[in-house]
Amino acid sequence: MLYIFPTDLEAQRFREISPDSRIVVSGVGMVATAAAIMHLVQRGDITPSEVVVLAGVAGAYGEDIAIASVVEVVEERCAELPQRFQQRYVVEPSTALPSVVSNTVHGNGAAAQGAEVENMEGAALFALARECGFRAVEIRAISNRVGESFEKWHLSEALDALTQTLQTLKL
Repeated sequence: MLYIFPTDLEAQRFREISPDSRIVVSGVGMVATAAAIMHLVQRGDITPSEVVVLAGVAGAYGEDIAIASVVEVVEERCAELPQRFQQRYVVEPSTALPSVVSNTVHGNGAAAQGAEVENMEGAALFALARECGFRAVEIRAISNRVGESFEKWHLSEALDALTQTLQTLKL
């Protein structure tokens, strides 16, 4: 299993408790994530039998999902593309975590349009999994409400919950 985190901060706690895990920091956003994954595929570090787990924080639309909840994203959409170019990437749930729909965004605050959370990398993972044939799992811990300023985020709580969940994850 390969774990991809967008930032060192998101990876740090899991790296400390699971030093033998294969961990890659991709960078923030779809472009950085796609480039990192393609590099791994081209080097042979991701094969069709591989399970690739993208793990990090996400913002929740509304109040239905509690801060520090951990969810599995089973559908990703590129929210900021014109409707005629939007893709939906759907995977089967791999865990017993609550399944959610997510918007992949470039910034903060895209309209929910039926999504429950937003992040900045997930669509890239699912698109490349579809094209390259590996199994993708996306796990997110809720750190904030969409639109909140960064000062109001609950990063520490979310990263603690994410790390605990990843430590017990069976795929």
